[in-house]
Amino acid sequence: MNAAARLVHQEAISRQLIYVQFLVKRQMGVMFLGLLVLMSALSVIYVTHLTRELHAMYEQNITDHNHMQVERGQLLLERSTWMMQARIQQIAENQLGMVLPDHKNVIIVNE
Repeated sequence: MNAAARLVHQEAISRQLIYVQFLVKRQMGVMFLGLLVLMSALSVIYVTHLTRELHAMYEQNITDHNHMQVERGQLLLERSTWMMQARIQQIAENQLGMVLPDHKNVIIVNE
Protein backbone atom coordinates (compact mmCIF):
# COMPACT_ATOMS: atom_id res chain seq x y z
CA MET A 1 0.00 0.00 0.00
CA ASN A 2 1.19 3.40 -0.66
CA ALA A 3 1.53 6.06 1.95
CA ALA A 4 -1.60 7.94 0.93
CA ALA A 5 -3.75 4.82 1.11
CA ARG A 6 -2.25 3.93 4.47
CA LEU A 7 -3.01 7.39 5.80
CA VAL A 8 -6.61 7.26 4.60
CA HIS A 9 -6.99 3.77 6.03
CA GLN A 10 -5.52 4.82 9.39
CA GLU A 11 -7.80 7.87 9.54
CA ALA A 12 -10.82 5.68 8.85
CA ILE A 13 -9.78 3.31 11.62
CA SER A 14 -9.10 6.16 14.01
CA ARG A 15 -12.45 7.79 13.14
CA GLN A 16 -14.14 4.47 13.63
CA LEU A 17 -12.44 4.07 17.03
CA ILE A 18 -13.54 7.57 17.98
CA TYR A 19 -17.13 6.77 17.01
CA VAL A 20 -17.03 3.48 18.92
CA GLN A 21 -15.62 5.19 22.01
CA PHE A 22 -18.25 7.93 21.71
CA LEU A 23 -21.06 5.38 21.37
CA VAL A 24 -19.77 3.32 24.29
CA LYS A 25 -19.57 6.40 26.50
CA ARG A 26 -23.02 7.47 25.36
CA GLN A 27 -24.43 4.00 25.98
CA MET A 28 -22.85 3.95 29.43
CA GLY A 29 -24.46 7.32 30.17
CA VAL A 30 -27.85 6.08 29.01
CA MET A 31 -27.46 2.88 31.04
CA PHE A 32 -26.48 4.93 34.10
CA LEU A 33 -29.51 7.20 33.70
CA GLY A 34 -31.72 4.15 33.20
CA LEU A 35 -30.35 2.65 36.39
CA LEU A 36 -31.05 5.90 38.24
CA VAL A 37 -34.65 5.94 36.93
CA LEU A 38 -35.11 2.33 38.05
CA MET A 39 -33.72 3.09 41.51
CA SER A 40 -35.99 6.12 41.77
CA ALA A 41 -39.04 4.04 40.81
CA LEU A 42 -38.17 1.39 43.39
CA SER A 43 -37.70 4.10 46.01
CA VAL A 44 -41.14 5.51 45.26
CA ILE A 45 -42.67 2.02 45.58
CA TYR A 46 -40.89 1.42 48.90
CA VAL A 47 -41.89 4.78 50.37
CA THR A 48 -45.50 4.29 49.24
CA HIS A 49 -45.59 0.86 50.88
CA LEU A 50 -44.07 2.23 54.08
CA THR A 51 -46.56 5.11 54.14
CA ARG A 52 -49.49 2.73 53.78
CA GLU A 53 -48.20 0.55 56.62
CA LEU A 54 -47.73 3.56 58.88
CA HIS A 55 -51.21 4.86 58.03
CA ALA A 56 -52.73 1.46 58.83
CA MET A 57 -50.90 1.42 62.18
CA TYR A 58 -52.12 4.98 62.86
CA GLU A 59 -55.73 4.01 62.15
CA GLN A 60 -55.38 0.94 64.40
CA ASN A 61 -53.99 3.12 67.20
CA ILE A 62 -56.90 5.55 66.81
CA THR A 63 -59.35 2.63 67.04
CA ASP A 64 -57.58 1.28 70.14
CA HIS A 65 -57.59 4.75 71.72
CA ASN A 66 -61.34 5.12 71.15
CA HIS A 67 -61.97 1.65 72.58
CA MET A 68 -59.90 2.48 75.68
CA GLN A 69 -61.75 5.77 76.16
CA VAL A 70 -65.08 3.91 76.14
CA GLU A 71 -63.71 1.32 78.58
CA ARG A 72 -62.39 4.09 80.87
CA GLY A 73 -65.83 5.71 80.93
CA GLN A 74 -67.43 2.40 81.84
CA LEU A 75 -64.88 1.80 84.61
CA LEU A 76 -65.42 5.28 86.06
CA LEU A 77 -69.17 4.66 86.07
CA GLU A 78 -68.67 1.31 87.78
CA ARG A 79 -66.35 2.87 90.37
CA SER A 80 -68.87 5.58 91.18
CA THR A 81 -71.55 2.90 91.56
CA TRP A 82 -69.40 0.88 93.97
CA MET A 83 -68.53 3.98 96.00
CA MET A 84 -72.09 5.27 96.53
CA GLN A 85 -72.71 6.15 100.18
CA ALA A 86 -75.99 4.23 100.43
CA ARG A 87 -74.36 1.02 99.18
CA ILE A 88 -71.46 1.32 101.61
CA GLN A 89 -73.86 1.97 104.46
CA GLN A 90 -75.97 -1.06 103.50
CA ILE A 91 -72.91 -3.34 103.44
CA ALA A 92 -71.72 -1.95 106.79
CA GLU A 93 -75.13 -2.59 108.38
CA ASN A 94 -75.89 -6.00 106.84
CA GLN A 95 -72.49 -7.72 106.66
CA LEU A 96 -70.57 -6.06 109.47
CA GLY A 97 -73.45 -5.34 111.86
CA MET A 98 -72.54 -1.68 112.21
CA VAL A 99 -75.08 0.94 113.25
CA LEU A 100 -75.10 4.70 113.44
CA PRO A 101 -74.39 5.83 116.99
CA ASP A 102 -76.88 7.90 118.98
CA HIS A 103 -76.05 11.47 119.77
CA LYS A 104 -75.59 10.45 123.40
CA ASN A 105 -72.82 8.02 122.48
CA VAL A 106 -70.81 10.50 120.42
CA ILE A 107 -67.85 12.08 122.19
CA ILE A 108 -66.11 15.06 120.65
CA VAL A 109 -62.43 15.28 121.50
CA ASN A 110 -60.71 18.63 121.39
CA GLU A 111 -56.97 18.75 121.37
